[in-house]
Amino acid sequence: MPVHLIVGPAGSPGVTTTALGLALQHQGPVLLVDASRDAAQAVLAGYLRGTAAASSGLEEFARRRRMGAPFDLEAATVPLDRDGERRFLPGIGHLGAAELFESAWPDLADVLRRLADEGTHVVIDAGRGTSARTAEPLVRIADEVLLVARTSLRHLAAARPVVDVLDPLVARSPRGTRAGLALVGEGMPYDRHEVAAQFGWRVDLVLPFLPDHAAVLSDGAPPPRRWERSPLLEALRDFEASRLGEAVAR
Repeated sequence: MPVHLIVGPAGSPGVTTTALGLALQHQGPVLLVDASRDAAQAVLAGYLRGTAAASSGLEEFARRRRMGAPFDLEAATVPLDRDGERRFLPGIGHLGAAELFESAWPDLADVLRRLADEGTHVVIDAGRGTSARTAEPLVRIADEVLLVARTSLRHLAAARPVVDVLDPLVARSPRGTRAGLALVGEGMPYDRHEVAAQFGWRVDLVLPFLPDHAAVLSDGAPPPRRWERSPLLEALRDFEASRLGEAVAR
């Protein structure tokens, strides 16, 4: 199964919503990983509505690693749905842990790649902004890096430094990692062709700007009428189906 690394520029919303949406649209085992450095715990507080996650997540991985003890991935995750096929690995709980976790990323990346090779789709939410040190082990195991951005000049300007960090990492990835853009609100004001030409990355996903629909994923808001037919879900579903088809073809 593929590993998708979802990133975004500072100040541009949509990374967690996109990552969570992709995880929920996958039919089969999936693991969503909160790899954000900002300790926001957005999925626990938003979509999962304050679910507690004691003794779980990245900090549990780091603790076990320091002890030289085996890491029980299933015990360290929380379910995203009732049947437990879709699971979530929470991120860091406080800002100081981001620096402490830096040396653990390569080991965790290897765990995630093995999990994908054994049949679990892995979606990594890297949050807004990233450093080369944090991104390198994740890009190394990813099949695709997806940069989520709005199409205003302000948001695209913020995306440029992220692309500059990721470009050389993608170029030397041993897996032939693909880099793509996910645009939120195409034509506000720039379209996919203008953005692709500016960054030299193809646009792989276009998401409608529907704040009320996005709030279901970002904040656990009540679903609107005909939620299953939401254009937001349809776009995520189509992308997920296309990537799954490519993985099977390989």
